[in-house]
Amino acid sequence: MKNKAQVWIGVVLTLLILGACQSASLEKKDVWVADVRSAMEQNTPFSMKDDVMGIEYIPLETTDSCLISNLTYLIMDDDFIFVQNGKTDQVFKFTRQGKFVCQIGRVGNGPGEYAPWTIENISLDVNKKEVFFNSRRLPAFVYSYDGEFLRTDTTTVEAVENRYLLNNGSFALSGASITPIQQSPWLVALKNEKNQMMATKSPFPANVPAEACYMQEIQFVPFQNSALAYTLCNDTVFRVTETGICPACVYDKKNGAEYNEKIADINEMAKDNTNTLFTIELFTFFETSRYFYFRTIVLSKPEKCFFQRLDKRTGEFLSQPVKQDFMELSVGFSDGNVIGMENDWDGGVPFCPRYIYKDRICVQVINAVTLEKLENKGYLKDKPVALQLDADDNPMVIVYTFRN
Repeated sequence: MKNKAQVWIGVVLTLLILGACQSASLEKKDVWVADVRSAMEQNTPFSMKDDVMGIEYIPLETTDSCLISNLTYLIMDDDFIFVQNGKTDQVFKFTRQGKFVCQIGRVGNGPGEYAPWTIENISLDVNKKEVFFNSRRLPAFVYSYDGEFLRTDTTTVEAVENRYLLNNGSFALSGASITPIQQSPWLVALKNEKNQMMATKSPFPANVPAEACYMQEIQFVPFQNSALAYTLCNDTVFRVTETGICPACVYDKKNGAEYNEKIADINEMAKDNTNTLFTIELFTFFETSRYFYFRTIVLSKPEKCFFQRLDKRTGEFLSQPVKQDFMELSVGFSDGNVIGMENDWDGGVPFCPRYIYKDRICVQVINAVTLEKLENKGYLKDKPVALQLDADDNPMVIVYTFRN
């Protein structure tokens, strides 16, 4: 009887919490539904000037000690920029002005060294001045800001692909994509400062057997004192805060239940599921104080892309197609991705931030090759003076500041 009573108490408390979360969202009108397909048919362009209030161009110093062939990840705080070199897997630290400082950790087999191609992404604990190298299947390697190896982080048993420090010392964690459910049973989780798991969210469709569930892709986007998480088998973008996990918005693709089930079933992974004409996928997204921004891919022939914006105050959802030139120029370049909207703020590169820093700042990276190709196509005729790169230069960091 005691066990049954405890179960019922747990159920009631859970329902009350969920109900409170839902009511608060409805009252604040936080959870808007983005009707993706309908918006594509309307073609309603919007301007960077609605949201962007400043752009800063930071060339990364180029020396023999920090040559970057292609930049695959970037994270920054108020003082430093940390970047990953895709060809060698090295992680370099630069000042906020772009001056090279040091390398963080080293590739190798020795103590504190990491094997090549194991780093999924990088995260920071800005309070402790620690750098986390996150991996899908291994504990995170933790280094000091000076590049010294400190420890491996074994506080979380499940596979963790990313983490974000919240103001109260707790962490928002993302699961690991393409990992069996035994290693990564949730999309996103909240862990407190005592390493206790406080909440998790598993997005899997009910019809997928538990032993077959996996996430093909996870997008994890920090914003203010929270983080957003999304995966392909569910249309809800979830928000993790210090108090729990709730829906942030619904990205309504209308791909159908069958698509959601196949994309979450590891048994379907090797099968030919290419009959995806007009299937919609969320390529990337980010958030500002006013808007959610989405880059949406349509798996048609030829493939199409749309840049879309959801107003968090009114629910207005605008959409415009991305130029085919921008898509073609971005193939194969993680640090030259220009699949975005034309820059009507200062005539610079197409607007498509990929990296997130703090609540009002997003970051984009451009390399010399893509910059030259844009100019050869007739773009950037009125580009800002600061946007200059020579062929052998490291990529340039573009920092966007948004309005409140």
